Amino acid sequence: MNTPVDEPQYLWQRILPKVTLALFFHGVLLCSQRCPAQIQENFFGLHQNKYMHGEPWPTVSFGVRRTVSDIVTWDDLETCPGGPNPNNSCYHWGKNREGGNLDKVVNDAHEHGVEVMFTIYDTAAWISNRGPSCRAAGVPNANCVGPADADCGSNSIGLCDPPADVDAVPGSGEADGSDKTFKDFVTAVATRYGKKIKYWEMWNEAPNIRSANPRYWTFKQWARMTKDFHDAVKRVNAEAIVLGANTCDCSPRGSADFEPWTDGYFSALDKYGPSVVDGISFHGYALHPPKIIGQVHTLRNIMDNHSSTRGKPFYDTEDAWPGGNVLTRNDGTSDWDAKTAWLGQAMILTAALGVKDFIFFGWDLPPVGQMWWYDRSLGCTVLNRNGKSGYLCPTALAYEQIRNWLLGAVFTQECSSTSQITGKRWTCEFSKNNGSYRGRIVWFDGMTSTTNYTPEPQYVTRRDLDGTVLAVKPNSSTAIGNKPVLLETK
Repeated sequence: MNTPVDEPQYLWQRILPKVTLALFFHGVLLCSQRCPAQIQENFFGLHQNKYMHGEPWPTVSFGVRRTVSDIVTWDDLETCPGGPNPNNSCYHWGKNREGGNLDKVVNDAHEHGVEVMFTIYDTAAWISNRGPSCRAAGVPNANCVGPADADCGSNSIGLCDPPADVDAVPGSGEADGSDKTFKDFVTAVATRYGKKIKYWEMWNEAPNIRSANPRYWTFKQWARMTKDFHDAVKRVNAEAIVLGANTCDCSPRGSADFEPWTDGYFSALDKYGPSVVDGISFHGYALHPPKIIGQVHTLRNIMDNHSSTRGKPFYDTEDAWPGGNVLTRNDGTSDWDAKTAWLGQAMILTAALGVKDFIFFGWDLPPVGQMWWYDRSLGCTVLNRNGKSGYLCPTALAYEQIRNWLLGAVFTQECSSTSQITGKRWTCEFSKNNGSYRGRIVWFDGMTSTTNYTPEPQYVTRRDLDGTVLAVKPNSSTAIGNKPVLLETK
């Protein structure tokens, strides 16, 4: 969920995957055909706030910036005549009442050589079939199938409900209407920005009640809108990559369960054939990073049971530690050691699983993900680079190390774990440069803070997340903890 810094709404905890992880935690896990691809720059992604406080462009290297449609809200279209005309002033592509500036986001990314992912988020209140028009005052309009839906949140009545015109009879769930409002909006965005937006994500956290109330959405509606989304984008930019509605283990009360929702959505997509989406996206947010293994395996298995998604790539389009009250010290301040360890483990495990990208939430978005802040008050003390304002957090420095380790890497198997008396030792093997470079990433997940590890004699160099480089003597042990360590051969 992309929430402004000054309005934190991190209300969810992720439900643990229902698959048994014990099968995954021992021995080597071989990858499917999706895995051996080389890790490219577009694996590394970031969220950034809406320039509401003069935030500088990130001074770490990354390949994709994800944004969401609340930067240009559907509400702006209520008085917009003439259909999908991107030059109509009522679209508010620049500074708008939501505090966003989509022109600046897209153009900044383009100037910095960074790709953009645009994600739909919320239905316009005026076209929602359970929006403010359904309130008791006065006579509800023809779109109302009310009462108004307050489950979306007190400040977003009806925004988590379907648009009225997706059904010929509003609220029927048959998805046999014109869907004109949605198609016009997507067409206008695609027309204005063309190839400056490469990735298009159908909806943000579709099982999440705050994004889409499962009591009032049908899978027919999801599939129809996905088809319309795909066609509207591809008519303008045939090279765009269109992802389905985002799925997640979302836990606000009333959210849909991950597995049945995902299976139901993909089943409905099957009606439109294998070309209806180019890939599938999900959100991680596991407090214990190895849980991502179970989530990805479950998603992959569901995808492979459906003709519309079988064999397609999958993308982790939003991830961080879940909530603002975790990975903190006893005094409530950030535990930056724990946060850098989380970031390293999550990115490395995700890369080894063959996921196409890992988009961190984010550059300046406390109390969840954070790499930069205005001042030193939150424990970010390294002066920002290139004369830019603010200070870098320890996570920014760790992120750069992880990117250096992974860029160009090829994983032919997933990370594996070895049980020890006091915990598990994780091992991730990869190569670069057609096998001429071999690396091994290790860390310890256990009841003690560290354990001793003796690598094979060919591993002669150790690299830590803080940039430290040490020689490893043959047949000697080295201490490892919860922060990943890279071991390199000669």
